[in-house]
Amino acid sequence: MWFKNLQIFQLKDTENFSSTDLVTKLPDHPLRECGSQDEFTFGWLPLIRNSEQWSISSDLCMLVRAGKEEKVLPTAVVREELEAKVAEIELVEGRKVGRKEKADLKEELVFSLRPKAFAKRSDIWAYIDLKAKLLVLNSTNAGMTEQLFKLLQTTLGSFPMVPLQATVSPSSIMTDWLVKNDVPASLETGDEVEIQDASEDRAKIRFKSLEPLSEDVTRHLEQGMSVKNLALRWTDKMSFVLNDDLTLKKVKFDDTLKDNAFNDSQGGALSDMDANFALMSLTVRDFFESYKVWFEIQDED
Repeated sequence: MWFKNLQIFQLKDTENFSSTDLVTKLPDHPLRECGSQDEFTFGWLPLIRNSEQWSISSDLCMLVRAGKEEKVLPTAVVREELEAKVAEIELVEGRKVGRKEKADLKEELVFSLRPKAFAKRSDIWAYIDLKAKLLVLNSTNAGMTEQLFKLLQTTLGSFPMVPLQATVSPSSIMTDWLVKNDVPASLETGDEVEIQDASEDRAKIRFKSLEPLSEDVTRHLEQGMSVKNLALRWTDKMSFVLNDDLTLKKVKFDDTLKDNAFNDSQGGALSDMDANFALMSLTVRDFFESYKVWFEIQDED
């Protein structure tokens, strides 16, 4: 399991956290199928379908997987049914249907159509690093993130964590890197950068297949625009696009790491996952030590 996104949170009060307690309670809160009127359900999933392996642990890191099942009602279907119902009322009763009545009709239609809707499943992977005091998600989706937090709190009773807080604006730091040609020694710029201006409409320019330190980019930055996201490579271990909210997308771990994980595996899906997770979590832990310095992120007590 190699994460393609990284959203990192810092844990608080880890001395009161019990990984054994979490492992024990995961099967008590599984993802269940949507009922006839459920909009969605959310719960824990085994790491591999039809297995009883709910987590993997490696060097004070624990990998878990949660899932969401939701009823999908295509907007076009609801709109078509609503338009037909409104047209019928206006024809039969000879009156206009008002906004509130339309909203009520739509709610009734959704209620009647939902049992017939098909269910779609999606998942979110996460791991807890007790040594570095981190929660790391393989997702930047706000809705899935919120549901995962709620599930952790429901499962454990409480789960204190905070988003990363940089002392200085990440956007201004990345802008300085490019304007001053002063990228940290362990980083190399990639071929993708998005910049934005400070006006109310926040106009953006995206450069691809172009060296971010090129004159085309730095000229706009010197005129007052700032970096929104920037493609980077860290040492020889991973590349990514760093966003101004401190999330990482398009994460790619180096093939050498993957080859090492393959050599460490004893064979089989769970063994492969275990080997991949061990190397990935150690790499992210090391990366975070540099990350904290770049953006002056304070450790949580």
